[in-house]
Amino acid sequence: MNQDKLERCLQQHKLWLETDGIKGARANLQDTVLLGVNLQDADLREGDLRGADLRNADLERTILWGVDLQRANLWSANLQDADLRGVNLQSADLQDADLRGANLQGADMQGVDLWRANLQGADMQSADLRGMNLWDANLQGADLRGADLRGVNLWDANLQGAQLGTNIRYCDNFNGAKFTPDALPWLILHPKWAEIKGTVKIEENVA
Repeated sequence: MNQDKLERCLQQHKLWLETDGIKGARANLQDTVLLGVNLQDADLREGDLRGADLRNADLERTILWGVDLQRANLWSANLQDADLRGVNLQSADLQDADLRGANLQGADMQGVDLWRANLQGADMQSADLRGMNLWDANLQGADLRGADLRGVNLWDANLQGAQLGTNIRYCDNFNGAKFTPDALPWLILHPKWAEIKGTVKIEENVA
Protein backbone atom coordinates (compact mmCIF):
# COMPACT_ATOMS: atom_id res chain seq x y z
CA MET A 1 0.00 0.00 0.00
CA ASN A 2 1.42 3.40 -0.96
CA GLN A 3 1.48 6.38 1.42
CA ASP A 4 -1.43 8.21 -0.29
CA LYS A 5 -3.75 5.21 0.01
CA LEU A 6 -2.66 4.73 3.60
CA GLU A 7 -3.42 8.37 4.42
CA ARG A 8 -6.96 7.96 3.04
CA CYS A 9 -7.40 4.84 5.15
CA LEU A 10 -6.25 6.73 8.25
CA GLN A 11 -8.63 9.61 7.54
CA GLN A 12 -11.57 7.22 7.23
CA HIS A 13 -10.52 5.48 10.44
CA LYS A 14 -10.29 8.81 12.28
CA LEU A 15 -13.82 9.66 11.15
CA TRP A 16 -15.00 6.21 12.23
CA LEU A 17 -13.55 6.78 15.71
CA GLU A 18 -14.92 10.31 16.04
CA THR A 19 -18.47 9.29 15.06
CA ASP A 20 -18.54 5.98 16.97
CA GLY A 21 -18.72 4.06 13.71
CA ILE A 22 -21.55 6.06 12.13
CA LYS A 23 -19.30 7.52 9.43
CA GLY A 24 -15.98 6.53 7.91
CA ALA A 25 -14.58 3.02 8.08
CA ARG A 26 -12.53 1.01 10.52
CA ALA A 27 -8.92 0.55 9.38
CA ASN A 28 -8.62 -2.94 7.92
CA LEU A 29 -4.95 -3.48 7.12
CA GLN A 30 -4.95 -7.23 7.58
CA ASP A 31 -2.03 -8.87 5.72
CA THR A 32 -1.15 -5.52 4.12
CA VAL A 33 2.43 -4.79 3.09
CA LEU A 34 3.46 -1.59 4.88
CA LEU A 35 7.23 -1.78 4.66
CA GLY A 36 8.91 1.30 6.09
CA VAL A 37 5.73 3.40 6.21
CA ASN A 38 5.50 6.52 8.35
CA LEU A 39 2.72 6.17 10.95
CA GLN A 40 4.14 8.56 13.51
CA ASP A 41 1.45 9.92 15.87
CA ALA A 42 -1.32 8.09 13.98
CA ASP A 43 -4.44 6.96 15.87
CA LEU A 44 -5.17 3.36 14.94
CA ARG A 45 -7.23 2.38 17.97
CA GLU A 46 -9.25 -0.80 17.39
CA GLY A 47 -7.81 -1.27 13.91
CA ASP A 48 -7.16 -4.65 12.33
CA LEU A 49 -3.49 -5.20 11.47
CA ARG A 50 -3.35 -8.98 11.70
CA GLY A 51 -0.48 -10.34 9.66
CA ALA A 52 0.55 -6.85 8.44
CA ASP A 53 4.11 -6.45 7.21
CA LEU A 54 5.42 -3.45 9.15
CA ARG A 55 9.13 -4.11 8.94
CA ASN A 56 11.14 -0.91 9.51
CA ALA A 57 7.92 1.09 9.92
CA ASP A 58 7.92 4.29 11.97
CA LEU A 59 5.23 3.97 14.64
CA GLU A 60 6.65 6.40 17.15
CA ARG A 61 3.95 7.70 19.52
CA THR A 62 1.31 5.84 17.49
CA ILE A 63 -1.90 5.00 19.36
CA LEU A 64 -2.45 1.28 18.94
CA TRP A 65 -4.71 0.71 21.93
CA GLY A 66 -6.74 -2.47 21.47
CA VAL A 67 -5.37 -3.14 17.97
CA ASP A 68 -5.16 -6.71 16.67
CA LEU A 69 -1.55 -7.29 15.58
CA GLN A 70 -1.51 -11.08 15.65
CA ARG A 71 1.21 -12.50 13.40
CA ALA A 72 2.31 -8.99 12.36
CA ASN A 73 5.91 -8.55 11.27
CA LEU A 74 7.35 -5.58 13.15
CA TRP A 75 10.99 -6.47 12.67
CA SER A 76 13.16 -3.42 13.35
CA ALA A 77 10.09 -1.16 13.63
CA ASN A 78 10.22 2.08 15.63
CA LEU A 79 7.59 1.91 18.40
CA GLN A 80 9.10 4.43 20.79
CA ASP A 81 6.49 5.79 23.23
CA ALA A 82 3.71 3.98 21.36
CA ASP A 83 0.44 3.25 23.17
CA LEU A 84 0.07 -0.54 22.97
CA ARG A 85 -2.24 -1.07 25.93
CA GLY A 86 -4.32 -4.21 25.59
CA VAL A 87 -2.96 -4.92 22.12
CA ASN A 88 -3.00 -8.46 20.75
CA LEU A 89 0.53 -9.29 19.59
CA GLN A 90 0.33 -13.07 19.72
CA SER A 91 3.00 -14.68 17.51
CA ALA A 92 4.17 -11.28 16.20
CA ASP A 93 7.79 -10.73 15.18
CA LEU A 94 9.36 -7.81 17.03
CA GLN A 95 13.00 -8.76 16.64
CA ASP A 96 15.33 -5.75 16.87
CA ALA A 97 12.33 -3.43 17.36
CA ASP A 98 12.62 -0.16 19.30
CA LEU A 99 10.00 -0.10 22.07
CA ARG A 100 11.65 2.38 24.41
CA GLY A 101 9.04 3.96 26.66
CA ALA A 102 6.18 2.03 25.04
CA ASN A 103 3.05 1.37 27.09
CA LEU A 104 2.29 -2.37 26.91
CA GLN A 105 0.07 -2.67 29.96
CA GLY A 106 -2.22 -5.67 29.69
CA ALA A 107 -0.95 -6.58 26.22
CA ASP A 108 -1.24 -10.17 24.98
CA MET A 109 2.27 -11.02 23.81
CA GLN A 110 2.24 -14.79 23.97
CA GLY A 111 4.90 -16.34 21.77
CA VAL A 112 6.29 -12.99 20.58
CA ASP A 113 9.90 -12.91 19.38
CA LEU A 114 11.68 -9.87 20.87
CA TRP A 115 15.26 -10.98 20.26
CA ARG A 116 17.56 -7.96 20.69
CA ALA A 117 14.58 -5.61 21.01
CA ASN A 118 14.99 -2.38 22.98
CA LEU A 119 12.34 -2.16 25.73
CA GLN A 120 14.14 0.34 27.93
CA GLY A 121 11.61 2.03 30.21
CA ALA A 122 8.67 0.13 28.71
CA ASP A 123 5.59 -0.40 30.88
CA MET A 124 4.67 -4.10 30.71
CA GLN A 125 2.58 -4.33 33.85
CA SER A 126 0.09 -7.21 33.82
CA ALA A 127 1.05 -8.12 30.24
CA ASP A 128 0.80 -11.74 29.11
CA LEU A 129 4.36 -12.61 28.10
CA ARG A 130 4.09 -16.40 28.21
CA GLY A 131 6.60 -18.16 25.98
CA MET A 132 8.19 -14.89 24.85
CA ASN A 133 11.74 -14.77 23.51
CA LEU A 134 13.62 -11.86 25.12
CA TRP A 135 17.10 -13.16 24.45
CA ASP A 136 19.61 -10.29 24.47
CA ALA A 137 16.80 -7.74 24.83
CA ASN A 138 17.28 -4.41 26.61
CA LEU A 139 14.81 -4.18 29.50
CA GLN A 140 16.60 -1.53 31.54
CA GLY A 141 14.10 0.26 33.77
CA ALA A 142 11.16 -1.69 32.33
CA ASP A 143 8.16 -2.33 34.58
CA LEU A 144 7.36 -6.06 34.64
CA ARG A 145 5.28 -6.12 37.80
CA GLY A 146 2.33 -8.46 37.51
CA ALA A 147 3.37 -9.67 34.06
CA ASP A 148 2.94 -13.37 33.25
CA LEU A 149 6.52 -14.58 32.71
CA ARG A 150 5.87 -18.31 32.42
CA GLY A 151 8.27 -19.87 29.92
CA VAL A 152 9.92 -16.54 29.06
CA ASN A 153 13.51 -16.67 27.77
CA LEU A 154 15.64 -13.89 29.33
CA TRP A 155 19.00 -15.27 28.27
CA ASP A 156 21.60 -12.46 28.19
CA ALA A 157 18.87 -9.82 28.64
CA ASN A 158 19.66 -6.52 30.37
CA LEU A 159 17.24 -6.01 33.27
CA GLN A 160 19.20 -3.43 35.22
CA GLY A 161 16.76 -1.26 37.13
CA ALA A 162 13.76 -3.26 35.93
CA GLN A 163 10.82 -3.50 38.33
CA LEU A 164 10.22 -7.15 39.11
CA GLY A 165 8.33 -9.31 41.60
CA THR A 166 7.74 -12.94 42.48
CA ASN A 167 6.75 -13.49 38.83
CA ILE A 168 10.45 -13.79 37.86
CA ARG A 169 10.49 -17.26 39.39
CA TYR A 170 8.29 -18.55 36.58
CA CYS A 171 10.47 -17.49 33.64
CA ASP A 172 12.27 -20.25 31.76
CA ASN A 173 15.75 -18.87 32.40
CA PHE A 174 17.82 -15.73 32.83
CA ASN A 175 21.28 -17.14 32.20
CA GLY A 176 23.82 -14.39 31.60
CA ALA A 177 21.28 -11.65 32.29
CA LYS A 178 22.18 -8.35 33.97
CA PHE A 179 20.40 -7.06 37.08
CA THR A 180 20.88 -4.46 39.80
CA PRO A 181 21.17 -5.60 43.46
CA ASP A 182 17.54 -4.74 44.26
CA ALA A 183 16.46 -7.68 42.08
CA LEU A 184 18.22 -10.30 44.23
CA PRO A 185 15.32 -10.95 46.64
CA TRP A 186 13.25 -12.00 43.62
CA LEU A 187 15.96 -13.85 41.70
CA ILE A 188 16.72 -16.25 44.54
CA LEU A 189 13.14 -17.51 44.35
CA HIS A 190 13.77 -19.07 40.94
CA PRO A 191 13.89 -22.89 41.21
CA LYS A 192 17.08 -22.99 39.12
CA TRP A 193 18.87 -20.19 41.00
CA ALA A 194 21.58 -22.50 42.35
CA GLU A 195 22.41 -23.61 38.79
CA ILE A 196 22.39 -20.24 37.03
CA LYS A 197 23.50 -17.73 39.68
CA GLY A 198 27.10 -18.02 38.50
CA THR A 199 26.12 -16.70 35.06
CA VAL A 200 24.05 -13.76 36.31
CA LYS A 201 25.65 -10.30 36.39
CA ILE A 202 24.71 -8.07 39.32
CA GLU A 203 25.90 -4.50 38.73
CA GLU A 204 25.24 -1.32 40.67
CA ASN A 205 25.10 1.15 37.80
CA VAL A 206 22.43 1.19 35.10
CA ALA A 207 24.37 1.87 31.90
